[in-house]
Amino acid sequence: MLAVLDTLNYCDGHCENLIAHEEYPYLIDSETLFQNFPLDELEVQIGSLKQERSISFTGLIEKSDHIKKCDRSESCSAFQAAGYIKKIFQPRIINDHTDDIKVRFIRNENDIMTDESSTEPIYTILQNAPCLDKQAYTIESFLDESIEGYMHTYQHIKNHAAVLLDGDNEFWCAIKKITSAREVIRTTLYYAMLVRRLQQPQFSANQEVARQYLEGYLQLHSSNLNSQLAKCEINELLQFNIPYFTHQPSGKDLFMGDNGKCANYFKYSAMEQIHWNIEHASDIYCNRQIAILRNVINSNPIITSHCPCYNCLQD
Repeated sequence: MLAVLDTLNYCDGHCENLIAHEEYPYLIDSETLFQNFPLDELEVQIGSLKQERSISFTGLIEKSDHIKKCDRSESCSAFQAAGYIKKIFQPRIINDHTDDIKVRFIRNENDIMTDESSTEPIYTILQNAPCLDKQAYTIESFLDESIEGYMHTYQHIKNHAAVLLDGDNEFWCAIKKITSAREVIRTTLYYAMLVRRLQQPQFSANQEVARQYLEGYLQLHSSNLNSQLAKCEINELLQFNIPYFTHQPSGKDLFMGDNGKCANYFKYSAMEQIHWNIEHASDIYCNRQIAILRNVINSNPIITSHCPCYNCLQD
C-alpha cells in the first residue's frame, strides 16, 4: 500500500487513514490521492536532495521528537515509531465555542505502567497499532516485513511500467473523466487554528480587524503568497469555514471553494507527475526510500511490543 500511495502522489496521511483488515490494508481517506506537487522541474526529483520526492510526502512517514510529540494523538503517522513519555494527559474542552471556553487536562487511566517502585517509563499505546490475540504491535516489530512489502510492490510497479503507462488503460481514462482531488495548500489543522483565533472576542467583534490579522498572518507564514488564493482563504476563514482547494489530475488549473479558479496554477498536471514516477522507477529510488524508512523508525527509542491492545482495554 505504501508503494502504491507513493506512486500515486498521496499526501496528508495519518494513522486513522490506513486500517489493516485481515491480510489487506484499507485506505479510508483518499481525497488527497493524485496530489499535484508544485515542483519546478520533474527531472530534479531524484538528482537533487532539496527537491527529492520521497515516501515522506505521503504523510505516513514522519520523524518527530519522541519526548514532546509521541503520544496517543490521532494525527500520528501510521509508520511513526512510538517513543515513551512519563505522563499522558488528554485535553477536555469545556464551554466550547463560547467566550467562557476552558481547557482541562485529564489523566488517562488506561496507560500501561511498570511497577510503581520502578524508574522505567510508562509506555504509550498507539490506537492504530495492529492487534493480534489482544496484543498490540508497534512498527518496530514488523519493520522488516514492511520494507519487504514495499520492495515487492515497488518492483512490481517498476516491472510493469509499460502496462501501467498505456494510454488506453481504463484506470487513467476514469481518472481523467470523473476525478476531482483535493489540493493541500495548508493543513486542515492550520486552518482550524485560525478559525479558533477568529472566534476570540477581539476578532469576532470586528471583521475588519480579523481580516487584517489574517492578511498579516498568511503573509508571514507564506514563502510565496498567491494573492488570489489568499483572498479565497481569508473570505472562507471569516465565515469560519475551512478553505478547500481542488484540481483535476489531468489539468493544471486550481479550483477554489468560492467557485474561483487559478488558471495554469501548476506547471505540470498530477497525471504527468504520476506517469513520471512510474516511468522513472528505479532501484536507486527504492533503496533511498528504504533508507528513509529505517532511519525514521530507528531514530526513535524502541519500546516493548506485545503490550495489551488499547481497544481491547476498553472492553
